[in-house]
Amino acid sequence: MSHKRELALDFKVRKKTKICAAREGIVIASRGDSDKGGLKPGNISDGNHISIKHYDGSIAHYWHLIKNGALVKVGDTVMKGQVIGLSGNTGYSAFPHLHFEVVGYDSKGNYKQLATRFNTNKGIVYLRPVHFYRVRH
Repeated sequence: MSHKRELALDFKVRKKTKICAAREGIVIASRGDSDKGGLKPGNISDGNHISIKHYDGSIAHYWHLIKNGALVKVGDTVMKGQVIGLSGNTGYSAFPHLHFEVVGYDSKGNYKQLATRFNTNKGIVYLRPVHFYRVRH
């Protein structure tokens, strides 16, 4: 995870790893036509991605998908656990990974990144930087 002072998470995965929706919702953005990636400032706009709006108004962003790796389109309804994309290395990226973040309103009404809990082998927890977690199936 490389995002200091952010609640975004980077998961190092192999190219073409199946990415599943964390929650159900409606796809509000989807891009899969880019094959460009790297650490130049111009690469920021090259990332393939999917954004899903949840029923509570929060939005999950999934970034750095492989070319043609966005498997859903704007307007699609997705279910929790549904395969929505394939991981890659597009956009501002040095290696194949999934950038995941959730944005929405906090308890004070401020729109910002929200902490996200994950189901791990130690139960449902907020992930912390520099820790390793196993995927629970």
